[in-house]
Amino acid sequence: MFKTIVFDLDGTICHHKASYPKMFFEIFGEQFNKHSDTWLRHMLHNGEHTGVEAVQSCFPNMKPSDQKHALATFTERWAEAQAPFTGIFEAMSLLKDNFGCQIGVMTNGPSNFQWAVMNKLGILDHVDFAYASGDTFPAECKPSVSLLRKLENKHDFVAETALFIGDNLEKDIMPAREAGWSALHVAPHEQKTNALPLMSFTEATAQAECLKVNWSSLTA
Repeated sequence: MFKTIVFDLDGTICHHKASYPKMFFEIFGEQFNKHSDTWLRHMLHNGEHTGVEAVQSCFPNMKPSDQKHALATFTERWAEAQAPFTGIFEAMSLLKDNFGCQIGVMTNGPSNFQWAVMNKLGILDHVDFAYASGDTFPAECKPSVSLLRKLENKHDFVAETALFIGDNLEKDIMPAREAGWSALHVAPHEQKTNALPLMSFTEATAQAECLKVNWSSLTA
């Protein structure tokens, strides 16, 4: 049925154990909401980027060496604050074994920043491919149908056999459906729940409702 399943990262595979605004204040000494529009515009723009562009724009008077050090500190601390949802990697393995498919990850953000998170989680031990939007490829942010077409061409699959799983309706689900992919809107959680048979999970991909899921509940 599915030959390729692509997961979003933040809020789908992992969750954070710290406050982004608080960490920003601790590192840069200013409130995040003072810089949030400029910061996010540079952290989430199309094209190859590392994240230093956001620091340069928000703190132009900071010495270049201090800009890089502050970003490196923020990157390292934010990566350390991430934790995978319980059972997510076992769920990926189950999906891969059941469908005989390739598993991928597509996440928005600067290359260095997002890869610090993915490396901390050991993502490449569990998937066939993974990209941050700020990587040289694809150098494009969600939501984007053209981004999904890039993934199809790069990894040799067609829309009719692809599934995107994510927690953001606008960035993950709507463009996937527009591109002709199947899409599953999820709200992962850690609470105890009944088993979720793979058949029920698959049926949910045809529904519009958001699926509240404990990944460890997915069973064959």
